[in-house]
Amino acid sequence: MKTFEKVIKESTPTLVVFLHHGRQDAVEVKYLTDDLRKKYAGKANVVRADDPYGKLKVEYKLEEYPTYILFKEGQELMRESGVKTETELSELMDRGI
Repeated sequence: MKTFEKVIKESTPTLVVFLHHGRQDAVEVKYLTDDLRKKYAGKANVVRADDPYGKLKVEYKLEEYPTYILFKEGQELMRESGVKTETELSELMDRGI
């Protein structure tokens, strides 16, 4: 199994969805990321990063949950925050891949 750090450093674009499992919208966002993972299979990775202790919030300077960051080769390409629709996230992905 690949670690989070290895996946974001790959040449394949990776959308990381930072969540806090205690938030009410976390379940909805999890279903959304499952749909995106299927839609972009072979073109991009889509992973969730649950942040129950706030470590990732500090490391990635997250202002709110959920936050979506698109990485490629370890570099942040784009960032969006707040609950988004599948269409909005697809547009984010399409701009970055």
